[in-house]
Amino acid sequence: MSSHQTGELHKIGVKWPAREQAPLDLLDLIPIYHRWISEAALPDLLIDVAEYTHVPHGPGVLIIAFEGNYAYDETGGERGVVYYSKQPLAGDLAQRLAAVARKSLLAGQRFEQDAALGGKVGLAGDRLEVFSNDRLAGPNDAVGWALLEPAVTALATRLFGAGKFRVERASPDPRERLTAIVHVDRPETIDTLLSRLA
Repeated sequence: MSSHQTGELHKIGVKWPAREQAPLDLLDLIPIYHRWISEAALPDLLIDVAEYTHVPHGPGVLIIAFEGNYAYDETGGERGVVYYSKQPLAGDLAQRLAAVARKSLLAGQRFEQDAALGGKVGLAGDRLEVFSNDRLAGPNDAVGWALLEPAVTALATRLFGAGKFRVERASPDPRERLTAIVHVDRPETIDTLLSRLA
């Protein structure tokens, strides 16, 4: 795997672990998502809703969009707000990650503010995951990690400030997606984080 191939990674995702004030039935998200589509409530060209609640630790309920997908995800046994890109993105890898992180935060903001959810869902804010959704361009190996880690560090520095976070590789198992976990010293609000990505 050449570094050039890994540098062309565009299918990337960001997950913010969720904070639920009360247990959320994922099926309740389906009509909410359809309303978001009709309102064009998120930046992408929103197309449809898909639900995978029958899949243990799966992708949950998704809004399918042209540019990427938004999900309330249960991968790894932990619920969270996810956005992952499916189309080529502008800029270097750090800029692409910032664009994806911004969309994931806008989805988190929508979860926090939607009246139908009644404040049940927010972002924990003390951690985020950045992952490759392309095993060819972003393999879970030493080359992939050597290119992903600096871009994740640049994103985290922009979001939280230098020295206020720790980045670790989730797993070196090549069967798993290449994933970086950012542990944050002090959680920030969604509005603050979005302002830093403006």
